Amino acid sequence: MKFTESFGKPVNLLKSRPFLGWLAGMLAILAGLWLESIAAHDEAFELAGLDQTVEVFRDGFDVPHVYAQSADDAYFALGYLHARERLWQMELSRRTGSGRLAELFGADVLEQDRFMRTLGLRRAAEANWAQLDSATQASLQAYAKGVNAGIAQSRWLPVEFYLTGAPRPEPWQPVDSLVWLKTMAWRLSGNWWEELLNLRLKSRLPAVQLADLFLPYPGDAPQTLPDVSKWYTPAAAQADRLLVQHRDEADKSVGSNNWVVDGSRSVSGKPLLANDPHLPLTAPSTWYFAHLHAPGLNVIGAGLPGVPGILLGRNEQVAWAFTNTNPDSQDVFVERLVSGSPTHYQTPDGEAAFSEFTEILRIKGAPDELLMVQTSRHGPLISTADADARQATPPGTALALSWVGLRADDMTVRFMLNAGRAQNAEQLKAAARDFHSPQQNIVYADAEGCIGFIAAGRVPLRAQGNELRGTLPAPGWLAQYDWQGTIPFEQLPQQNAGSDGKIVTANQKITPKNYSHFITSGWALPYRAERISHLLDRRARHDVRSFAAVQNDVFNPVAAELLPLLLTIDAENDLSRQILRSMRAWDYRMAADAAQPLVFAAWLRHLNGILLQDKLGELYELVGDYNPAFLVRVLNNRDGSAGRWCRGGASAPTPCAGEIRQALQDAIVEVSRYYGDEPAQWRWGRAHVSVFANQPLGRLPGLGWLFNVETESAGGMDVVNVSGYRYDEQTGRYQGESGPAFRAIYDLAEPDNSVFILGTGQSGRPWSPHYRDMALPWAKGDYLPLTTRRDNIERNAVAHQSLLPE
Repeated sequence: MKFTESFGKPVNLLKSRPFLGWLAGMLAILAGLWLESIAAHDEAFELAGLDQTVEVFRDGFDVPHVYAQSADDAYFALGYLHARERLWQMELSRRTGSGRLAELFGADVLEQDRFMRTLGLRRAAEANWAQLDSATQASLQAYAKGVNAGIAQSRWLPVEFYLTGAPRPEPWQPVDSLVWLKTMAWRLSGNWWEELLNLRLKSRLPAVQLADLFLPYPGDAPQTLPDVSKWYTPAAAQADRLLVQHRDEADKSVGSNNWVVDGSRSVSGKPLLANDPHLPLTAPSTWYFAHLHAPGLNVIGAGLPGVPGILLGRNEQVAWAFTNTNPDSQDVFVERLVSGSPTHYQTPDGEAAFSEFTEILRIKGAPDELLMVQTSRHGPLISTADADARQATPPGTALALSWVGLRADDMTVRFMLNAGRAQNAEQLKAAARDFHSPQQNIVYADAEGCIGFIAAGRVPLRAQGNELRGTLPAPGWLAQYDWQGTIPFEQLPQQNAGSDGKIVTANQKITPKNYSHFITSGWALPYRAERISHLLDRRARHDVRSFAAVQNDVFNPVAAELLPLLLTIDAENDLSRQILRSMRAWDYRMAADAAQPLVFAAWLRHLNGILLQDKLGELYELVGDYNPAFLVRVLNNRDGSAGRWCRGGASAPTPCAGEIRQALQDAIVEVSRYYGDEPAQWRWGRAHVSVFANQPLGRLPGLGWLFNVETESAGGMDVVNVSGYRYDEQTGRYQGESGPAFRAIYDLAEPDNSVFILGTGQSGRPWSPHYRDMALPWAKGDYLPLTTRRDNIERNAVAHQSLLPE
């Protein structure tokens, strides 16, 4: 093992005394961390800040059941548990949202810090804190005290602190919890970066090809990107790196599924509800399951380490589930600068001055940096955040970002604290009034038999004369493009019962016909929603087992649409003919033990590249290599589209036959290179691996096996058991980077029949047996009980802790 010192000769680290000392120290630390991770069956701790005794029972998969004598003591205990299990994850979360990563990782992440400081998530969180009611503030303070008690009691910090050289964490503040909520909301919101991308695409492709590439939602009228040259001239220089960064963020959040049936569609006669949120796959998981019991509170489900309460779950009377609505809650505004006065800009009422303040960025291994942040009446100026954003700015202007999540009166945290107290569907819906960002499709049910749905969250009201509708940056000096407030809660999409006994949301369009408000043009295609609805209708009545089968369904509707077009071509050689025979026998399931999914995924990717890469050039990476609606349109020559993209055009018997054939040959060559020349040995599961990535240590050579959690998986794009995979050129693997971070099914007839599964495990300690103990059951489609009955909990507990006031 060798390492070259800066400006020096190579040294052998294994013979280096400093390295041997470091290695010995690390081994001692790891031994201490391992010993600390082994909990005794019965423990008692005195903790400062706790009012009364709290009991914690842990089951065999390390899910804690917290019994407290007040809700705030329960939140204290949850903070303590989060700090003991997920402290590094919490530290990264608050530093990311606060723009303080460079303090740990140096100048390499300075650009991200500049952007986050400019965006101002922490400033917004501090404003939110000031407007919260005293009860909510008290709960956040109790949680923070619990976190700090957990830190104080930890003799050893998580190993990531030592490997990165991070200092001992600062005391947790209530605002830190709000920052993490803001960060998650930001990642699930859109679509400012698409506006900048659209500017680039308009200069690259004619309008007719843009219409082919970005199709309207099925049944909607086509939309043409307006001409903005009458207002401003798009910059010639481009913002590739910035756009790639945010495209990566969007790609990793491919959606979610939830659905509910009422008693007329269930075996028990009471509602059943299912949820599997699709987020970036991380180790440890974004989610932490817990059960909190206190007077007026008996809730179990998924929460966020760093935030008190349960975000998704159930109590004994109500269950609720989320999918992302994907609203257009962001707009970029072009602020026209006043000539000769760059600190002023034009508004509908005349000139105005930018607000200015200074942020201090601390950088590991470098001097501090002063960052001047400017804001307009629309929001922070992202064109001053970094060089890339500046290059995208039209001459004589600045770019400001408006986002509903930056409002000072965001009360979203109140939902997490109050949803678990709801005793019926109406109370759950009332709690959703506080859920402000990001907009979510909340599907719910209660034990009385009621089911319902509301797309809760703030969405900008855009004026009727605003033809841009969030597709391109808007002229900030024209009043008609200003937001007119947000859609009132009563006018958000919602329904109190399913007309056919069911409600399904899977990021598809959820607005009723003739709905008067614009929410987004970025609905997910209805493949998953239609498949779920179809599977629900195949049975008269459902139970937990049949819901589990739906959650793990891997039928690929895109393959059902596109594969028949592949099967029309003439094969060029024996191997191609063998592959085509195999594909004709395929049932369109993305099964782990089948070869056909691998061939289909490779063919689809190569076909997309053949049709788009040359025409888009450097923009291809931004648009992405998965565009099924575009392929369906072009390969079926709708509106003569094949002639615009294929060499053979629309006149050939099979439009785009040459491209289809070439993509198949390229796919076969590629798959053979990585998986051998014998198709009978090919398996989708070997190529498609779900990767739960640890940040940042999972990317270090030689350490990925320890910090990442990987498992062969079924599933794929646009299937119910979805996988947001990305092809890795070096390994030939389709790495699932997003998907169902957990699955849960709630039975309102007998709540203790409810089940769940995480993709990793509860612990954030890589050497803990609970770091990855749910990964294999998750991949196999298995589940664990989600119980709140104390007799069952105590009988099956493997550890017990008493938390005592100091």
